[in-house]
Amino acid sequence: MRVARAFLVLISLGVPYGVSAQDQFGGVTVEPRPQEYLHWDAQAFAEMGAELQGRLAGGVGIFGTQFVFERVLPAAEHRPHNMSIVYRRGYTQPEIHEEKWDMYVIVDGSGTVLVGGQRTNWINDGRPAEEQHPGLSGAQAFEVTKGDIVHVPARVWHQVVLGPEQSMTYALINVME
Repeated sequence: MRVARAFLVLISLGVPYGVSAQDQFGGVTVEPRPQEYLHWDAQAFAEMGAELQGRLAGGVGIFGTQFVFERVLPAAEHRPHNMSIVYRRGYTQPEIHEEKWDMYVIVDGSGTVLVGGQRTNWINDGRPAEEQHPGLSGAQAFEVTKGDIVHVPARVWHQVVLGPEQSMTYALINVME
């Protein structure tokens, strides 16, 4: 009885009788084939994290904050994404991107990722960004730790917030619209 019902459903959906499995990948173009097969294992992430920590210990990160990164997969015309390994501690500013979507894959450490809301305490008086310490109000807070993933759409404010003793290493995958 079940087989008969399944057959009737297939016919009602316009599936021809006797159709067997189809190769859904048969029409995929395979040339040109990019040679960018990459693999980072736990040891590679640990080594990158240690190198970034050492770099930060030797100076200040971007915008005068405790934030350094290494672009491990640079932007390219033939793909809409890139990837960086990021190490953070202390305060970092909220950010927003016009056409870039962020995916955070937490590799080590923990903290809070704020997503959404509005930027507050930005004083538009010509001071450089490193002299300002804005925050976000009305954002959703996600407590994150090793193994977590956070997806942030374009045109949405977001900020990584770390306590005085916290640090975080993560893979940041940027996808461009």
